[in-house]
Formats: sequence, C-alpha cells, structure tokens
Amino acid sequence: MDPNEIFEYVTEGMKWLLIGGGTYITTLVGLNGIPRLFSEKIHSQEDLDRIIAEETEKLGMTITVISKFHEDWEARATKLDNGTYEVHLGGFSARRSSVRHELYHIHKEHHEHPWRNSNGLIRTLNYLLREEPQAIAYEVFRLKL
Repeated sequence: MDPNEIFEYVTEGMKWLLIGGGTYITTLVGLNGIPRLFSEKIHSQEDLDRIIAEETEKLGMTITVISKFHEDWEARATKLDNGTYEVHLGGFSARRSSVRHELYHIHKEHHEHPWRNSNGLIRTLNYLLREEPQAIAYEVFRLKL
C-alpha cells in the first residue's frame, strides 16, 4: 500500500469519526436540553427541597441529599467528605428534570467510580459514553440503565 492510499483511508476515517462524534454530542445536548424547556420550574429553595424529596423517593434512595438553590445557571451534584451529597441548581437549570438527572448520577454512584481518579481522557470518555447517557436516559425517559 502506498502512502497516498494510507493517507486517504486515514482522512476518510477521521471524517466519519468527526461526523459520528458530532452527531453523538448534538444528540446528548438535545436530549438533555429539550426536557428542561417543558419541565417544572424551581423558583425557590423550598421548591427544590420538595422536588428532591419526591424524586429521591421515586428512585428509592435513602441517603442524605443537601440542596442549594442559586440564581446563577448551575446544575451539579457533589459528594461531601462526610458521605452526603449536595445538589446545586439555579438559573435555567432549576428544573425538575435537572433534579432527576443529578439524582440519577448519585443513585448510580457515578461519583464513586474508580475511573474518577484516572487520567483525563479515560475519565472524560467514561463520563461522555457511560455516565451522562445513563443520567439523560433517566431524565428524559425514566429508564433506569
């Protein structure tokens, strides 16, 4: 095989990898964002506490989840040193679907996975290809994968 032929194969492979990757990322962002347009809006800390209580019950979770309502656009869950979790929501992300999404990360113990301590590439691939699709599937379709 001559070098030009190899280069053509590599170029074609890269093209399809970029098309596939771009489609995958666009689908993830779309599936993650669209339900937030139609989901119940959270207006206060009391709303957030009530919704977290309802959604943890639906998932059958018995752990302590501390909620923090913000004005800034934020949606994340973190594990504290004492074993409890915090869910931070605010701005456009202050929606019931975001609560479902973050609680599912906690429910599936995504914060506990051993790959969390690995290098950046493996951690990123694990997040994009395993953890995030699971949380989005639950957020959108209530599928427990």
